[in-house]
Amino acid sequence: MKKFPLIVIVLLALVGIGLLMGGFKSFFLLIISVIIGALIFTLLLRLFASRKTDSNYQKAVKQSKNLHDSKKKTKKKRKSSFKVIDGGKK
Repeated sequence: MKKFPLIVIVLLALVGIGLLMGGFKSFFLLIISVIIGALIFTLLLRLFASRKTDSNYQKAVKQSKNLHDSKKKTKKKRKSSFKVIDGGKK
């Protein structure tokens, strides 16, 4: 297990003391406001990120996939250009 540097422990202790200095009521209000803010941010992010791409682009992607898949399936194995020459051993 990694040990935390002393400065990280001191900073965490100061943050904890600072949060508790305002009393438990302000501490819980802070936690609730952070949770609500995170939920709103997540919902907005999903709303804007879930926009569908252009339908013409989707058609082009599908056509390209079909074109490349058909080329891979129709490849045939070529015969080797090397030939065996029997030597005349006596």
